[in-house]
Amino acid sequence: SFCAKGVKDLKERQLMQELALSPDEFHRLFTDKEDFLRQAVTLYLEEQKITQLTLLQKADHSVAQLMEVIKHHVSQLQQIHPKFFIQVQYLYPRVWTLYLRHVQMHSYYLFYDLLNKGIEQQFFRPDLNIEVVTKVLLEQINIFLNQTLFPPHRYNMSEIFRGIFLYYLK
Repeated sequence: SFCAKGVKDLKERQLMQELALSPDEFHRLFTDKEDFLRQAVTLYLEEQKITQLTLLQKADHSVAQLMEVIKHHVSQLQQIHPKFFIQVQYLYPRVWTLYLRHVQMHSYYLFYDLLNKGIEQQFFRPDLNIEVVTKVLLEQINIFLNQTLFPPHRYNMSEIFRGIFLYYLK
């Protein structure tokens, strides 16, 4: 609901209707709309961790694993309302901090480990600055979604990805 519509205009009453909960039931489970959002984001992030582990097991080497995780991130983020992140950032800063902590910790170390493994497997250049490239990869996901920078009618996402990512391959 939040992801599809943004958070600003969605009211508690609408959430109760969508979840088929009475006001008493809703407030037994959630303190308020912010608490609902926090729990929903926490659940979403935990589900993403499980999905990432599944993707990592499917691929046979670090480059394929990295590609699968990035493709998954991009496809997930494309399904989220464009204003969602901005609204959460300004209206619910504690929830935004929760999301950022996940990106800065879990996603950062996931990409960092995959890049390090790729260097060991000689798929990536040995002089790669893993810390810098990890941050670039995380920002790359945001670049994909920036329709002002790369309007979809003009640019192919796979070409954008290849243009940024191929530099790191040996």
